Amino acid sequence: MDTTDVREAARNAVNQSKSFVTRLVDERTRQIGEQIGSTARDLRKVGDDLRRSSTLSPLADYADQGATLVDRLASYLAEADSERLLGDLENLARRQPWAIAAGAAALGFAGSRFLKTSSARRYRSSMGELGAETTAPYGAVNAPYGSPAGYGGQTYAT
Repeated sequence: MDTTDVREAARNAVNQSKSFVTRLVDERTRQIGEQIGSTARDLRKVGDDLRRSSTLSPLADYADQGATLVDRLASYLAEADSERLLGDLENLARRQPWAIAAGAAALGFAGSRFLKTSSARRYRSSMGELGAETTAPYGAVNAPYGSPAGYGGQTYAT
């Protein structure tokens, strides 16, 4: 096989993966846009319900404003393609780099909390029935989280 054939095959593989990822991003953003649009419709219903209430009617305008913002986001996501999303994200990062850094930090924190929670749940379920005490080596007792001994580790049997 010639090196030009290898380069061409690699170039084709890269182009195929880019088009696959592009189609996937386009499809997912359209779906998210539709889901967010549903939320905007729900907010409008809440605004209508608030208007019918005599004491809460002033809050209806806030619900309508929120619905308008959510609806704009939904239509943007439903109509935007991956190139537009990337370009807009780059422009935002140039204008407000600290906002992007703060958003990335918040996503990282949320991701770490999710992973920690799911890891603890998998560990507890692998140790047996949830909430059941198990005996560890050397007389240590692994108590469930709801028990007084379960807050901070192991207690030792006497």
